[in-house]
Amino acid sequence: MNKRELGLHIDNFVKLNPKQNTRPNINKYKQNSFFIIQNSFKENKKNIITSNYDDIFYGKNSKLLGKKWIEILLSSKDIFEYHKRIRDDFPYCKPRKLIKILINDLFYLYKNNIPNILIEDSEKKYKNELRKKLEKIRYFLDEQDWSNYFFNLQKLMHEYLITFLNWKKDSFNYESYNKIITKKLIDKNFTEKEIIEYLKFIQKVNLYRNALSKVKPGKESNKKIYEEWNNFSSSSKERFCWKIYFELLNFIKLTKLN
Repeated sequence: MNKRELGLHIDNFVKLNPKQNTRPNINKYKQNSFFIIQNSFKENKKNIITSNYDDIFYGKNSKLLGKKWIEILLSSKDIFEYHKRIRDDFPYCKPRKLIKILINDLFYLYKNNIPNILIEDSEKKYKNELRKKLEKIRYFLDEQDWSNYFFNLQKLMHEYLITFLNWKKDSFNYESYNKIITKKLIDKNFTEKEIIEYLKFIQKVNLYRNALSKVKPGKESNKKIYEEWNNFSSSSKERFCWKIYFELLNFIKLTKLN
Protein backbone atom coordinates (compact mmCIF):
# COMPACT_ATOMS: atom_id res chain seq x y z
CA MET A 1 0.00 0.00 0.00
CA ASN A 2 1.22 3.48 -0.79
CA LYS A 3 -0.01 6.96 0.09
CA ARG A 4 -1.96 7.25 -3.17
CA GLU A 5 -4.30 4.51 -1.98
CA LEU A 6 -4.82 6.18 1.36
CA GLY A 7 -7.47 8.44 -0.17
CA LEU A 8 -9.67 5.48 -1.08
CA HIS A 9 -9.56 4.11 2.48
CA ILE A 10 -10.38 7.53 3.89
CA ASP A 11 -13.32 7.80 1.48
CA ASN A 12 -14.55 4.32 2.47
CA PHE A 13 -14.21 5.11 6.17
CA VAL A 14 -16.20 8.35 5.89
CA LYS A 15 -19.01 6.51 4.08
CA LEU A 16 -19.17 4.01 6.97
CA ASN A 17 -20.10 6.74 9.44
CA PRO A 18 -23.71 7.52 10.41
CA LYS A 19 -25.74 9.57 7.97
CA GLN A 20 -29.37 10.39 8.74
CA ASN A 21 -29.47 7.41 11.09
CA THR A 22 -29.10 4.83 8.31
CA ARG A 23 -26.92 1.73 8.43
CA PRO A 24 -23.92 1.69 6.10
CA ASN A 25 -23.32 -0.86 3.35
CA ILE A 26 -20.44 -2.85 4.86
CA ASN A 27 -18.25 -5.35 2.97
CA LYS A 28 -14.84 -6.88 3.75
CA TYR A 29 -12.95 -4.17 1.91
CA LYS A 30 -14.70 -1.39 3.81
CA GLN A 31 -14.09 -3.21 7.09
CA ASN A 32 -10.42 -3.25 6.14
CA SER A 33 -10.57 0.52 5.58
CA PHE A 34 -11.98 0.93 9.10
CA PHE A 35 -9.06 -1.01 10.64
CA ILE A 36 -6.49 0.92 8.58
CA ILE A 37 -7.85 4.28 9.79
CA GLN A 38 -8.20 2.95 13.35
CA ASN A 39 -4.59 1.69 13.38
CA SER A 40 -3.26 4.97 12.02
CA PHE A 41 -4.98 6.81 14.91
CA LYS A 42 -3.66 4.29 17.46
CA GLU A 43 -0.07 4.67 16.30
CA ASN A 44 -0.21 8.44 16.04
CA LYS A 45 -2.60 9.45 18.79
CA LYS A 46 -0.16 11.95 20.31
CA ASN A 47 0.24 13.75 16.97
CA ILE A 48 -3.49 14.30 16.37
CA ILE A 49 -5.29 17.43 17.59
CA THR A 50 -8.55 16.04 18.98
CA SER A 51 -10.41 19.36 18.86
CA ASN A 52 -10.20 19.26 15.05
CA TYR A 53 -12.88 16.57 15.23
CA ASP A 54 -15.30 18.47 17.48
CA ASP A 55 -18.95 18.69 16.36
CA ILE A 56 -18.56 16.44 13.28
CA PHE A 57 -21.05 14.00 14.84
CA TYR A 58 -24.24 15.33 16.37
CA GLY A 59 -27.75 14.54 17.55
CA LYS A 60 -30.82 16.72 17.94
CA ASN A 61 -29.63 18.28 21.19
CA SER A 62 -25.95 17.44 21.49
CA LYS A 63 -22.60 17.30 19.68
CA LEU A 64 -19.75 14.83 20.09
CA LEU A 65 -16.37 16.14 21.19
CA GLY A 66 -13.43 15.04 19.08
CA LYS A 67 -11.63 13.58 22.10
CA LYS A 68 -14.60 11.31 22.89
CA TRP A 69 -14.98 10.31 19.21
CA ILE A 70 -11.34 9.23 19.03
CA GLU A 71 -11.79 7.21 22.26
CA ILE A 72 -14.74 5.40 20.64
CA LEU A 73 -12.78 4.84 17.42
CA LEU A 74 -9.77 3.39 19.25
CA SER A 75 -11.72 1.15 21.65
CA SER A 76 -14.23 -0.38 19.19
CA LYS A 77 -13.44 -4.00 18.27
CA ASP A 78 -14.89 -3.65 14.75
CA ILE A 79 -16.90 -1.38 12.47
CA PHE A 80 -20.23 -2.72 13.76
CA GLU A 81 -19.51 -1.84 17.38
CA TYR A 82 -18.08 1.54 16.35
CA HIS A 83 -21.08 2.41 14.21
CA LYS A 84 -23.59 1.43 16.91
CA ARG A 85 -21.82 3.48 19.59
CA ILE A 86 -21.80 6.56 17.38
CA ARG A 87 -25.25 6.13 15.86
CA ASP A 88 -27.21 5.64 19.09
CA ASP A 89 -26.47 9.14 20.42
CA PHE A 90 -25.10 10.99 17.38
CA PRO A 91 -26.94 9.77 14.28
CA TYR A 92 -25.74 12.58 12.00
CA CYS A 93 -22.32 13.22 10.48
CA LYS A 94 -20.71 16.09 8.55
CA PRO A 95 -18.91 13.96 5.94
CA ARG A 96 -17.28 16.83 4.01
CA LYS A 97 -15.72 18.23 7.16
CA LEU A 98 -14.61 14.78 8.32
CA ILE A 99 -12.96 13.81 5.03
CA LYS A 100 -11.14 17.14 4.81
CA ILE A 101 -9.65 16.78 8.31
CA LEU A 102 -8.74 13.11 7.81
CA ILE A 103 -6.95 13.87 4.56
CA ASN A 104 -5.03 16.74 6.14
CA ASP A 105 -4.07 14.73 9.24
CA LEU A 106 -3.31 11.34 7.70
CA PHE A 107 -1.49 12.63 4.63
CA TYR A 108 0.67 14.75 6.93
CA LEU A 109 1.49 11.71 9.06
CA TYR A 110 2.22 9.62 6.00
CA LYS A 111 4.51 12.22 4.47
CA ASN A 112 6.50 12.19 7.70
CA ASN A 113 7.14 8.47 7.19
CA ILE A 114 5.43 7.25 10.33
CA PRO A 115 5.46 3.46 9.79
CA ASN A 116 2.66 0.94 9.48
CA ILE A 117 -0.11 3.43 8.70
CA LEU A 118 -1.25 1.29 5.79
CA ILE A 119 -1.28 -2.50 5.44
CA GLU A 120 -2.33 -3.76 2.03
CA ASP A 121 -0.99 -4.82 -1.38
CA SER A 122 0.43 -2.11 -3.60
CA GLU A 123 0.76 -1.88 -7.34
CA LYS A 124 3.84 -4.12 -7.18
CA LYS A 125 1.68 -7.06 -8.24
CA TYR A 126 0.83 -5.42 -11.55
CA LYS A 127 2.69 -6.19 -14.75
CA ASN A 128 5.57 -3.86 -15.44
CA GLU A 129 3.89 -2.32 -18.51
CA LEU A 130 0.78 -1.43 -16.49
CA ARG A 131 2.85 0.03 -13.64
CA LYS A 132 4.60 2.36 -16.11
CA LYS A 133 1.28 3.58 -17.51
CA LEU A 134 -0.11 4.19 -14.02
CA GLU A 135 3.06 6.02 -13.07
CA LYS A 136 2.60 8.28 -16.09
CA ILE A 137 -0.97 9.06 -15.02
CA ARG A 138 0.14 9.85 -11.48
CA TYR A 139 2.87 12.14 -12.81
CA PHE A 140 0.29 14.33 -14.53
CA LEU A 141 -1.89 14.19 -11.41
CA ASP A 142 1.00 15.32 -9.20
CA GLU A 143 1.77 18.10 -11.68
CA GLN A 144 -1.94 19.00 -11.78
CA ASP A 145 -1.80 18.79 -15.57
CA TRP A 146 -5.47 17.86 -15.74
CA SER A 147 -5.85 17.67 -19.51
CA ASN A 148 -3.02 15.15 -19.87
CA TYR A 149 -4.19 13.32 -16.74
CA PHE A 150 -7.65 12.66 -18.15
CA PHE A 151 -6.26 11.91 -21.62
CA ASN A 152 -3.98 9.17 -20.28
CA LEU A 153 -6.58 7.87 -17.85
CA GLN A 154 -9.14 7.53 -20.63
CA LYS A 155 -6.58 5.93 -22.96
CA LEU A 156 -5.68 3.26 -20.39
CA MET A 157 -9.33 2.66 -19.51
CA HIS A 158 -10.19 2.10 -23.17
CA GLU A 159 -7.26 -0.29 -23.59
CA TYR A 160 -8.59 -2.46 -20.78
CA LEU A 161 -12.18 -2.21 -21.96
CA ILE A 162 -11.15 -3.40 -25.44
CA THR A 163 -9.26 -6.31 -23.85
CA PHE A 164 -12.18 -7.07 -21.55
CA LEU A 165 -14.66 -7.08 -24.45
CA ASN A 166 -12.22 -8.98 -26.69
CA TRP A 167 -12.71 -6.44 -29.45
CA LYS A 168 -10.61 -6.51 -32.59
CA LYS A 169 -9.72 -3.44 -34.66
CA ASP A 170 -12.35 -4.23 -37.23
CA SER A 171 -15.15 -5.07 -34.82
CA PHE A 172 -15.66 -1.92 -32.70
CA ASN A 173 -19.31 -1.24 -32.03
CA TYR A 174 -19.64 2.04 -30.20
CA GLU A 175 -23.35 2.37 -31.00
CA SER A 176 -24.24 -0.38 -28.52
CA TYR A 177 -21.26 0.27 -26.22
CA ASN A 178 -23.13 0.21 -22.89
CA LYS A 179 -25.24 -2.82 -23.82
CA ILE A 180 -22.15 -4.83 -24.76
CA ILE A 181 -20.30 -3.85 -21.58
CA THR A 182 -23.36 -4.61 -19.42
CA LYS A 183 -23.80 -8.05 -20.98
CA LYS A 184 -20.11 -8.87 -20.49
CA LEU A 185 -20.20 -7.78 -16.84
CA ILE A 186 -23.32 -9.91 -16.28
CA ASP A 187 -21.55 -12.87 -17.88
CA LYS A 188 -18.67 -12.31 -15.46
CA ASN A 189 -21.12 -12.46 -12.52
CA PHE A 190 -20.83 -8.81 -11.55
CA THR A 191 -23.65 -7.61 -9.30
CA GLU A 192 -26.18 -5.06 -10.53
CA LYS A 193 -24.67 -2.46 -8.20
CA GLU A 194 -21.15 -3.10 -9.53
CA ILE A 195 -22.38 -2.84 -13.12
CA ILE A 196 -24.01 0.53 -12.43
CA GLU A 197 -20.83 1.76 -10.71
CA TYR A 198 -18.58 0.79 -13.62
CA LEU A 199 -20.86 2.26 -16.25
CA LYS A 200 -20.88 5.52 -14.26
CA PHE A 201 -17.10 5.38 -13.94
CA ILE A 202 -16.64 4.88 -17.70
CA GLN A 203 -19.04 7.71 -18.48
CA LYS A 204 -17.36 10.00 -15.95
CA VAL A 205 -13.90 9.49 -17.43
CA ASN A 206 -15.16 10.09 -20.97
CA LEU A 207 -17.08 13.22 -20.00
CA TYR A 208 -14.22 14.82 -18.12
CA ARG A 209 -11.70 13.90 -20.80
CA ASN A 210 -13.88 15.56 -23.46
CA ALA A 211 -14.63 18.61 -21.32
CA LEU A 212 -11.05 19.23 -20.15
CA SER A 213 -9.16 18.46 -23.33
CA LYS A 214 -6.97 21.22 -24.72
CA VAL A 215 -9.48 21.69 -27.50
CA LYS A 216 -12.21 24.11 -26.43
CA PRO A 217 -15.26 22.04 -25.32
CA GLY A 218 -18.02 22.16 -27.90
CA LYS A 219 -21.01 20.22 -26.61
CA GLU A 220 -23.31 21.82 -24.05
CA SER A 221 -22.74 18.97 -21.55
CA ASN A 222 -18.97 19.42 -21.90
CA LYS A 223 -19.27 23.16 -21.30
CA LYS A 224 -21.23 22.53 -18.11
CA ILE A 225 -18.61 20.13 -16.75
CA TYR A 226 -15.86 22.53 -17.80
CA GLU A 227 -17.48 25.35 -15.83
CA GLU A 228 -18.08 23.12 -12.78
CA TRP A 229 -14.47 21.99 -12.87
CA ASN A 230 -13.18 25.55 -12.94
CA ASN A 231 -15.22 26.29 -9.81
CA PHE A 232 -13.52 23.46 -7.87
CA SER A 233 -10.72 24.34 -5.49
CA SER A 234 -7.28 22.82 -6.17
CA SER A 235 -7.66 20.36 -3.31
CA SER A 236 -11.13 19.32 -4.54
CA LYS A 237 -9.75 18.70 -8.03
CA GLU A 238 -6.95 16.58 -6.61
CA ARG A 239 -9.26 14.50 -4.40
CA PHE A 240 -11.66 13.97 -7.30
CA CYS A 241 -8.83 12.81 -9.58
CA TRP A 242 -7.41 10.41 -7.00
CA LYS A 243 -10.88 8.94 -6.55
CA ILE A 244 -11.24 8.28 -10.29
CA TYR A 245 -7.73 6.83 -10.35
CA PHE A 246 -8.67 4.36 -7.62
CA GLU A 247 -11.85 3.45 -9.50
CA LEU A 248 -9.73 2.53 -12.52
CA LEU A 249 -7.49 0.34 -10.33
CA ASN A 250 -10.57 -1.34 -8.90
CA PHE A 251 -11.98 -2.00 -12.36
CA ILE A 252 -8.70 -3.57 -13.51
CA LYS A 253 -8.51 -5.64 -10.33
CA LEU A 254 -12.07 -6.95 -10.38
CA THR A 255 -12.05 -7.77 -14.10
CA LYS A 256 -8.76 -9.65 -13.51
CA LEU A 257 -7.02 -7.91 -16.39
CA ASN A 258 -3.75 -7.22 -14.58
